Amino acid sequence: MERRNFITALGAAAGLASLATARAQAADHDHGHAHGEAHGQAHGHDHGGHADHPAPFSALKEASARCVATGNDCLGHCFAMLAMKDTSMAACMKATYDLVHACAALETLAAVNSPHTRAMARAVADICTACETECAKFPDIAACRACREACRTCVAECRKTV
Repeated sequence: MERRNFITALGAAAGLASLATARAQAADHDHGHAHGEAHGQAHGHDHGGHADHPAPFSALKEASARCVATGNDCLGHCFAMLAMKDTSMAACMKATYDLVHACAALETLAAVNSPHTRAMARAVADICTACETECAKFPDIAACRACREACRTCVAECRKTV
């Protein structure tokens, strides 16, 4: 394995590990909605679920989350190929690595209705387009097809947002 490919693979693995840790922590995190709802009802506050928190970027959040999930599957395939000393998917791996991290950031910004969501969506549309192009080179690989479709959907949502 070439040193450059090894460093790229190592960086991608580290990024995936940190993403997995963050996702696990987010899954374990309780937002206190049950307490907040009970507290609100006890004190006459009508929280109405999340009615007081509009979600203008919900479709964008879902599309970017799908890119993260399918991108991780695609990266898994790329790593498997790399483990067999096959570097034919190196460009796909790089594009997908960028996609996973950019879409994770976009998902987070969209979830909190950040004022930076639109600017990030502009950049993510370009990153998704690049990943879609790379994944299209491997039409026989299911993970690449799924990632390509998720990218296509995310680009459309990004453009609606911008």
